[in-house]
Amino acid sequence: MELLQPFMLWGASAVAIPVILHFWHQKKGKTLDWAAMRWLQEKDQQQQRGFQFDNPWLLALRCLLLVLLAVLLSQPVFRWLRPSPAVQKIHLVQPEKIVVDNFRFELEEATRRGEAVYWIDGSTELVKKTDGWPDQPLFSPALLQSVINRLQKENTELNLYLVNDSRLANAPFIRVPDTYQLHLVPDSVSQPLRNYLAFSDGKKTFVNLSNRLITGQDLDPAARFLSAPIHTDSLTVLVRFNDKIEQQTVSAALDALSEVYSLDIQQEQRENPAKKYDWILTDTDVVTPKPETFYVISGTPKVQTVSNVIYVGETFSPQRTERVRNGQLPEWLGELLIAYFRMKPEKTELSPEQLKTVFVATARPDRQQPEADRNWVLIALVVVTGVERWVALKKNA
Repeated sequence: MELLQPFMLWGASAVAIPVILHFWHQKKGKTLDWAAMRWLQEKDQQQQRGFQFDNPWLLALRCLLLVLLAVLLSQPVFRWLRPSPAVQKIHLVQPEKIVVDNFRFELEEATRRGEAVYWIDGSTELVKKTDGWPDQPLFSPALLQSVINRLQKENTELNLYLVNDSRLANAPFIRVPDTYQLHLVPDSVSQPLRNYLAFSDGKKTFVNLSNRLITGQDLDPAARFLSAPIHTDSLTVLVRFNDKIEQQTVSAALDALSEVYSLDIQQEQRENPAKKYDWILTDTDVVTPKPETFYVISGTPKVQTVSNVIYVGETFSPQRTERVRNGQLPEWLGELLIAYFRMKPEKTELSPEQLKTVFVATARPDRQQPEADRNWVLIALVVVTGVERWVALKKNA
């Protein structure tokens, strides 16, 4: 027996109530002498000790009533009352060459065992051979959901063969049966190459497949990177603000960014015209920006016209800027740096945590409608109630 609401079974502890009431009514009352008692023959009575059950069958019926009520509220499902249906395995395959080539053995074995294999498209024909695949319409989570809804039945074990890319997260979630398996292949062919930074100490800074900024000796082997870094050696940064508070705020934010992500950042506060700077943060507008330098200019609400100059309409001070008050300035500067060096590609893979959010398992249909099983418990409850009332009236208890 399976309980869909097992916490309601705690109500069975209420059987203690009729037991307590039973012994409470057995308490001996106060003896009152009356005149005719002296004409009655005295009887030797044996003194009884301890508790004795009065009308034990009635007490058992009342306890059984409470137990049946608790079981009914727990929504039981009696699996042994019906034969267990066979589990039907369904394989849904995204018609992509990289998917078919990677899982060809699994799909051929499923076909040999007579299991259902379908392409994720508008057709409903079984796949007999995986040598070729149909012309796929534009893949989307809506298409995948419609195919799942069309093929999902009772006791279905679903196997999904998909390319792991960001298109899966275009929908809030995808409903799948509670027994499902994901077979994912990274889109290493069409995945764009990633940029990375290399420093003089041998460390490299890059964005991994989980979209996290990482600094280490080796690149992520699961991702694809360019053969050469987009920048080498340390990042030379000029921090030049007329406001001292703003100067200190930005400098502290860069120190925090360097410490958290192990970035090799060399700060300077006085400009050297003969020196090349990788990043300049200032509150003074630049007339002729250098193409190899990244500019972040505060307090100047102007429209961005070139890719390496960003105008911020607010100043970097705790009194005027919300992100500075909340301590988000280092993270925001890091995002600007990642965007400038194009270290985060547009098309990325989903992490295991993101996949758990996208694919939502739902209960089997037979678990959602246990009406027949509850009806049997309800009938038993009605019968026991009738017997209990008949015994109670007969014994006047």
